[in-house]
Amino acid sequence: MKLTKHLDVDAVRRLYRADIPAPVDVLNLIRFKDEDAYRWYGVLVVPTLKAVGGKASWFGDHTTSFEGEPQADELGVVRYPNQRRFFALVLNPYYALVANPQRLKAVRAFQASFTYSPDTLEALSSSKWLLVIHHHPGQRVIEALQKLIDPTGGRLVYQSAETSPIVIAKKQHPANTNPLVYPNTALFQYESQERCEDAITPGILNQIKEVAGDDVSVQLYRRLTRREALPAALAKLLLS
Repeated sequence: MKLTKHLDVDAVRRLYRADIPAPVDVLNLIRFKDEDAYRWYGVLVVPTLKAVGGKASWFGDHTTSFEGEPQADELGVVRYPNQRRFFALVLNPYYALVANPQRLKAVRAFQASFTYSPDTLEALSSSKWLLVIHHHPGQRVIEALQKLIDPTGGRLVYQSAETSPIVIAKKQHPANTNPLVYPNTALFQYESQERCEDAITPGILNQIKEVAGDDVSVQLYRRLTRREALPAALAKLLLS
């Protein structure tokens, strides 16, 4: 599906002019068709991302499911100064003709929305293991989750809420920017996989559901290393 052919100009214009809280984050929830092809997309998109002032703050792969359906094979957080900078990226001819076709080769399904977070990115960027709680909006949910998770050794490093879906194309496609199933996300840092898996007991999960609702997704992700973030051939060439 060519972006240039199916671009929804009116929708992009509305979002470009919208009063969306800034900076904006794009929460990326990716299901792979070809993971190595996606690594090449990552290489291709870096120059354009830097040119618009965007920053890939954290990317990690799914390791453990505690509750509900995993939302992605890989989770990422990318921050832009505002939504107009995001559109400067996706509407760039290089992105539309070179990078995005590579992304479509790689991605089987994709959730991505504009989100807002009150947090800086330093603590998130330095985290290796993240307990990710996807949930629906609710009153004082984050505060209640912190009270549950803090005693288990987890530390809240990032929270975000969906502010707007990202509509770019006229036709729906699984690999397009589909809205988030869960508009709210909380990320808790743990020292290791073992510490997290020991901490998230059935009793803690029941309490999480009491706070956030039964329809919740609780997952563990591990930050990608530099080698893992590169295509296999390029990693072998540059890092061997």
